[in-house]
Order: sequence, then structure tokens, then C-alpha cells
Amino acid sequence: MKAAILVENKKPLIIDDIILPDELQFGQVLVDVHYSGICGAQINEIDAIKGPDKFLPHLLGHEGSGVVKKIGQGVSTVKEGDHVVLHWRPSKGLQAPTPEYRWNGKKVNAGWVTTFNEQAVISENRLTVIPDDFDMRMAPLFGCAVTTAFGVVNNDAQIKVGQSVVIFGIGGVGLNIAQAASMVSAYPIVGVDLHQRKLEMGKSFGLTHGLIGGRDDLNSEILDLV
Repeated sequence: MKAAILVENKKPLIIDDIILPDELQFGQVLVDVHYSGICGAQINEIDAIKGPDKFLPHLLGHEGSGVVKKIGQGVSTVKEGDHVVLHWRPSKGLQAPTPEYRWNGKKVNAGWVTTFNEQAVISENRLTVIPDDFDMRMAPLFGCAVTTAFGVVNNDAQIKVGQSVVIFGIGGVGLNIAQAASMVSAYPIVGVDLHQRKLEMGKSFGLTHGLIGGRDDLNSEILDLV
């Protein structure tokens, strides 16, 4: 079973065969991973932004989609054949022990969820069932980008009706911040990015104004809008 393994910081991941645990522990679920997102958090892990990595070698990825292949004892929220989103935030279900994979005779560490592997042993509470006809290519966004953005708007900033919002960077999270802000009737919702095409896309997610960044008059232009 292929996986992308972080063996050494600031070096390319190694794609190689790893061995799954012999059996699932209480609360664990085996998932065939179909798609994975790549978050800035993984780039930071690879580059050791937070300092030396104590858990090398280890697997990566915290947002993906797949199909449940097997469930361990105690699991009640998913069943074999379910289509699921794999996510880093805990939800319903058991928190299982973290799995141990093997590679070249060595232990390979992993967290409660990993997605850079063809099959993954996941804690039950890192899985959410989705309809069978849901686009599996889009589903990984709900594992991090969408939920992060909605958390920013509703929990952190607690945006209310009529409040102004300025979003710097219209990527995966920025687009969904615009969407979440529009759902609470914020106004204006201003996006700032270096690429016009991203600003145009942002308007379909709820941006009311788009500004090209990196200009001397940017601050005054934002203040004129908000």
C-alpha cells in the first residue's frame, strides 16, 4: 500500500509501500482514500517551521475523502461502504488510539487522521458520512478549508449582519470565508489578492468588492469601502 512518508525535514516526501497494522483497535476505521487536500500545515511540517520533528518518520494529511473498508470494535457512526470526509477536527464517535504502520522494518508514526496514503487507519471521530453521490474530489475541502473558514466567521470573529469584512488572500480558506460572511449578511465583503482571476472567482462565493494587492494606495482604497 503506497504512502507519502515524511522521513527527513526539508526533504521531498518518499513514496513507498508501507504495511498496515495487523488488526484494527477499538474505535479505528480502515478507509480507502480517494482524494486528499494539501494544507499549509503539511508544508510547515515538511519544512519544520515549528522546530525539529520528534515523530519522524511519519505520515501526513488531514483532509480527504474515501470509502470505509472495515470498522473496528465499538464503531457506530460509520459502516463498511460509507462515503466519508476525513477531517482533523473531532466530531461524533470514538477517539481511537493512533495507528502504527511499518516501513522497511521501522515504525511509521501517524495521527488520528492521515490522507497521504492509499489506505488509512482513522479514528472514528475524524470521519463524517456524506451522500454516495457527493463529488469525492470536492469533499476534502470540508475536512479543513470550509470548516476553518466558517469557524473564523462564526466563532472567532463572530461576524454579524452589516459588518464589514476584508479578506487578504482568496485561496481555499479565503473563498470560504467570503461564503460564510455572505451567509450572515456581512457587507461589504472585500477580497484582496494579487491575481484578478481569484477575485473574479471570489465574487461567486460572496465577495462584493475585489482589490488587487501590493499597491501603495491599497489601505486608503479599503478604508473608502468599509
